[in-house]
Amino acid sequence: MDTHFFITGGTGLVGTNLIPRLLRAYPDSTITLMVRGDGQDAVDFRVRAIADRLAGEEQMPDIHKRLSGIPGDVSLDHCGLSQNQRQEIIRRTTHIIHGAATIRFDHPIEEARAINCGGTRRLLAIARICSERGTLERFVYIGTSSVSGQRGGAIFENELEMGQRFFNTYEQSKMESERIVRDQFDRIPCTIFRPSIIIGDSRTGRTSSFNVIYIPLRLVQKGMLTFVPGKPETTLDLVPIDWVDDAMVHIMRQPGSVSGVYHITAGPERAAPLGEVVRGAVDYFDKHTPLNRKRTIEFISRDEFEKRRAGMRGREEALMGQLDTLLPYVSVDRLFDSRNADALLSGSGIEFPRYGSYAERILGYCVASNWGRAAG
Repeated sequence: MDTHFFITGGTGLVGTNLIPRLLRAYPDSTITLMVRGDGQDAVDFRVRAIADRLAGEEQMPDIHKRLSGIPGDVSLDHCGLSQNQRQEIIRRTTHIIHGAATIRFDHPIEEARAINCGGTRRLLAIARICSERGTLERFVYIGTSSVSGQRGGAIFENELEMGQRFFNTYEQSKMESERIVRDQFDRIPCTIFRPSIIIGDSRTGRTSSFNVIYIPLRLVQKGMLTFVPGKPETTLDLVPIDWVDDAMVHIMRQPGSVSGVYHITAGPERAAPLGEVVRGAVDYFDKHTPLNRKRTIEFISRDEFEKRRAGMRGREEALMGQLDTLLPYVSVDRLFDSRNADALLSGSGIEFPRYGSYAERILGYCVASNWGRAAG
């Protein structure tokens, strides 16, 4: 049976970078992306745009023949697919990669569950039928290291429900989603990945997502951020998208990765100190986007941050609100142990690039693309 991937979340940062890697790793494979869109024509337009870009950038002239799309939505019953569409997917699919999720932090918990947990159940329902037919080789679930919630210290890959509290409903619903997948380990060949804070390509700086760490970096560039809630030595577990997808594709191809959970993380020894990230940004932007005033950043405690924020109003208050997505990552030191992933990556030639070695490419792309507004 020919290798065929059915992918949700394939138009996002992780998904679009997975596509060329999968097509290369599985030379005779094809891919169907399930895409939210108003009808097949709209989906075809989005998928064709992805294929056009990858054909040039990745030198893959045959990608248009190997990549297709189908309208669907993980929040709908049967993902919004007709019976004929489901049957065709089940007939062809050997690998399911489920990456679609809401990443909003402010959803009420039931809304977050409806998308993240509900979507996972719907994809697993398809996977179970494929598995019963004997055609499913792998169900890959793309989770997040943030399932650790407010826990600090060492976080291990085998741990999930440890009595932790959560910073937001995204973390909680993704933890619950992972539990749903784990409960199928005895029925479906599953692999779970937990990436941490994903940033741009370490070789080019390119990204299509300017969230989390990019928000305070942009405020630094504009000279609007003068203090950060955290200690300079607090670590940020930053992982470049090229390494993330290279690592996941390699691990999912290993027979021993079935029923495994893998931290796709920098880990304690490779994570970047907050002070290094912030001060490096200050130095870069002072050189390349000079202001009339010197950028200076003060590191303050979370309590002091909340005190200062309580006295803010209007534009100043809205400005600080933009930091809410960063706060969970600088409030506690989370040290993600990745021994399971490291064991399978050993000898693969896939080396983790430290943030300092490519930071200027990340920041340079931000400036060159005007924070995504001019990105191609």
